Amino acid sequence: MKVAVIGSGIWGACTAYFLNKEGCDVELYDMWGPGNSRSGSGGASRIIRLAYGNDEIYTELTNNSFNFWQELTDESERELYNECGMLWMVSQNDSNYIKNSKKHIESRGHSLVQIEKTEAKQKYPEINFDDINEIYFEKKAGALMASRCCKNVVRKYQSEGGKFYLGKVKVLEDKLNSKESFTFNDKVINADKFVIACGPWNRVLFPKMLGSKTYISRQEVYYFSVPNSNANNYNLSNIPCWLDLNENNPSYYGIPFHLNKGFKIAYDERSTIFDPDKDDRIPLTHLVERTKKYFYDRFPRLHGLPIAETRVCQYENSLDGNYIINYHEDNDNVLILSGSSGHGFKLGPGLGELVKDIITSDIKIPNFFNISRLKNIKTESQYYNSQIKYNKKRLFN
Repeated sequence: MKVAVIGSGIWGACTAYFLNKEGCDVELYDMWGPGNSRSGSGGASRIIRLAYGNDEIYTELTNNSFNFWQELTDESERELYNECGMLWMVSQNDSNYIKNSKKHIESRGHSLVQIEKTEAKQKYPEINFDDINEIYFEKKAGALMASRCCKNVVRKYQSEGGKFYLGKVKVLEDKLNSKESFTFNDKVINADKFVIACGPWNRVLFPKMLGSKTYISRQEVYYFSVPNSNANNYNLSNIPCWLDLNENNPSYYGIPFHLNKGFKIAYDERSTIFDPDKDDRIPLTHLVERTKKYFYDRFPRLHGLPIAETRVCQYENSLDGNYIINYHEDNDNVLILSGSSGHGFKLGPGLGELVKDIITSDIKIPNFFNISRLKNIKTESQYYNSQIKYNKKRLFN
């Protein structure tokens, strides 16, 4: 079977890798290359964790990804995965998200334990816990070096015989059953199956299918300086990745000092629509000031230290925050992977293996990912509800 995978972000790269490993004739295409600065898989790092409330399917896909990430790290000369753990700081009144996560994490042999505030203050004196209600530590969690990971997956795929092409792919959604529906540098792509994993450009290629079911939001990432005299106090060996679970304000999260870039902090909020081809990737002043205030309050020993680096990226969101894995209604040989919604990188290997099984073994796509659910949204995932106060007025202002 010949399969063309369009998009070499982490979903496309992992899908291509597992299909090639299965014995398929695979061609992987991308405009800019794996882990590029425009990509949803670009940037220095991502958090990997198992906690997903009652959305157990994500816990399973992430759990299925750990071995691949560790194997990839062991084969690399540079660090790709650091299992530093994850600190959950619950400043909202409802901690059901964590409590529901705990049972699914423990059922897979891992742990999510509550830490008393006095103990947390002693262990992590750099963090201000005064407004935090509950604190939990997830051991099987950590940081992935995102761009490095993405590039290494493609290298691994190529080293095992996979073909990779760099250039422009055009799609004619209104002619998906014609031979000319997919072209690369104006030449027809011939394949038995097509897998589309183009992140924020999915809805550009398939406006009929995804235009009203997905949207792109602007996200800003900041790297704060740490003291030159004691930078090691703020690295992954001494402070784990962390997330402030807060339903009233943006849920800030971060990865301590890594890759000599700084102390990373970002927010999980989908409040500003973004065009990845037209909008400037320059931080907005009011968001910078809001982030500084939060960061200096949460890490008072770093008060006044400057931002060393920034990055403006994007989330490709579905309307309910869950993934979309669906064949196109006009051609059941075209499989769309969409709606990563800001939480797709970590489980790329697990998802790639799932897509491989869908393509080669005709297993049923989980209903949880079927696009038909978005025709009449009555519920959203617990993940989405817990981290973002979801309402259209806030999302589309």
